Amino acid sequence: MRSLIETLAFAGSPEQLAAAVHDTRGVMLLRSLEPSGSAATTVPESTPCRYSFLTARPFLTFRSFGSRCEIRAGKGDAFQVQFGNPWHLLDSLMARCELLEEADLPFPLGGCFGYWGYDLKNFVEPRLPRRAASDMELPDAHVGFYDSLVVFDHSLGTTWVISTGMGDDGARGEARAREQLEFWKERARNCSPNIARTAGDDRATTWNSHSTRDEFLSGVARAQAYIRAGDIYQVNLSHRVCVPWRNNGWELFLRLGAVSPAPFAAYLDCDDFVIASSSPEQFLRVSGSHIRTRPIKGTRPRADDPTRDAQLGYELQTSPKERSELVMITDLLRNDLGRVCEYGTVMVPDLMRLERYAHVQHLVSTVEGRLRSDVTHFAAFASCFPGGSITGAPKIRAMEIIDELEPLARGPYTGALGYLGFNRETQLSIVIRTAVCKGGNAYFNVGAGIVADSSPEAEYEETLAKAAGFFQAVGQGACAAHPLLNPG
Repeated sequence: MRSLIETLAFAGSPEQLAAAVHDTRGVMLLRSLEPSGSAATTVPESTPCRYSFLTARPFLTFRSFGSRCEIRAGKGDAFQVQFGNPWHLLDSLMARCELLEEADLPFPLGGCFGYWGYDLKNFVEPRLPRRAASDMELPDAHVGFYDSLVVFDHSLGTTWVISTGMGDDGARGEARAREQLEFWKERARNCSPNIARTAGDDRATTWNSHSTRDEFLSGVARAQAYIRAGDIYQVNLSHRVCVPWRNNGWELFLRLGAVSPAPFAAYLDCDDFVIASSSPEQFLRVSGSHIRTRPIKGTRPRADDPTRDAQLGYELQTSPKERSELVMITDLLRNDLGRVCEYGTVMVPDLMRLERYAHVQHLVSTVEGRLRSDVTHFAAFASCFPGGSITGAPKIRAMEIIDELEPLARGPYTGALGYLGFNRETQLSIVIRTAVCKGGNAYFNVGAGIVADSSPEAEYEETLAKAAGFFQAVGQGACAAHPLLNPG
């Protein structure tokens, strides 16, 4: 059978339909949001703001904790445990779900949606240590295999529902496809025009962090010592802030989207925790054999005054430190793509473009190539993982130093989030500007790229600029109350 694709009679927003299925198992919303105000004119057409995707009710759920992988079929709580390399297991699961004879469309016809956390690096480079404490006890990966989804085309103002009829054994049935189709059509008919919100304390007043300001500055100094010794050219260091959060993750997702819109906003219901993301950075876009990555390096805050805002952008574009940082990472990603692409196809069509978002502005490059015929999307994903823009160069040694200098495991942070479609349409973002809501708290990591001439204080201030949207979303618009600013 062929996948069922129908226009959905729905004039509301992706958030409104997501709210209508909010209590359904495994809801995931990948929301493309245009930056607000003058920023909208500075993001290139290649930034994928055209489509948003909503899915729910996976026919298979995969979670990994190191080499222990849990695979749950259907609606029940029972799961099968397998031990092995999560990348290989996921690749084999995906192989039985491929829909290569379907219509050639620029969005997924069902697929594997979820996140792949930073510590999956240990299965890409097995010699890496794993010393950081996993205090939040999150799975390294949480993904679902979905046979239906809703596609919102923001360019045409059209909404489609797609149903493949796929089951957990890879077989397809028209009855299942029709049932899933009706599920979405019914939710659309009964959708409220209001977005579901939650009641609760709107203002976060107490903060804590695993790292004080002085501890972060000390980590920068140690990283620069490694740079002077010739171990690395650059490394990304991060710290994590935590705030009590009585509202749920859906509320935080809505707030992040309101105050810090970005092309890769996402809401993921992961059973016992929620991910709310407002990431600006594309990790990989793979369409058939064409693969592209868009690393971000260099950051300045936005300013309300247009003249000052332009000055900050010019300062970023002309900074030798920021430019060299991005050139290093662009070259690193050329090498990453070169391992999986046809010889001579890797190129850099865009180098050091200035892009502005609600709270920050960045320098961005584009690297692209053509995959070899023997490389699957999962294999390409694993080979390039994690993104070089959030590790450093050389990549492996930078990751060793991160493990030494950061006491807590990053979890989803600086991993990847998005989908690998059954029809070989893949899109993944870097997990930055992202909150994890679990156990009554919201956690938010922020980092900075450290090079030889970095100013530790300036790098620390850069991390706070990146957290500005989160601070505002949780009700602390002026982040002066943050204890990292007042280490005592």
